[in-house]
Amino acid sequence: MITTGIINSELLRVMGRMGHGDLLVITDRGFPFPLHTLTKTIDLSVTKGVPPFIDVVKPIVEYFEIEEVIIANETKKVSPDVNKALLDIVGKKKNKGNDIRIKYIPHDKFKDLVLHGAERGEPVVCFVKTGEFTPYANVILVSSVPF
Repeated sequence: MITTGIINSELLRVMGRMGHGDLLVITDRGFPFPLHTLTKTIDLSVTKGVPPFIDVVKPIVEYFEIEEVIIANETKKVSPDVNKALLDIVGKKKNKGNDIRIKYIPHDKFKDLVLHGAERGEPVVCFVKTGEFTPYANVILVSSVPF
């Protein structure tokens, strides 16, 4: 039995099968689920605010090899605390000794990538929904390799 780190077996299984360049998405409660079966969806939400978005992001970022983080432009303006928390978490992590790249895109492009990217052959492998009720509390983690 796993007792430390990420203990959600479904999330571990998906993360363990991801490769370089694959996308793992973590969202707030309001973000719609992809309307196809190409992206594995994991709904962690229990009740309003549980689990919080940042509490889900932290261990995934710690555990996962990441080369880039994609955030909606709107997060900076509408939810600056979420944006700052994401930058603080990612800022503590390195990718082969380098800082993790941060990329901002318009929310409509972010949403299109998450909802339809896999249908177009983009590697949106996993979608994780939290119980967060803060707008634009969403992030895409681009997987890397440790070598």
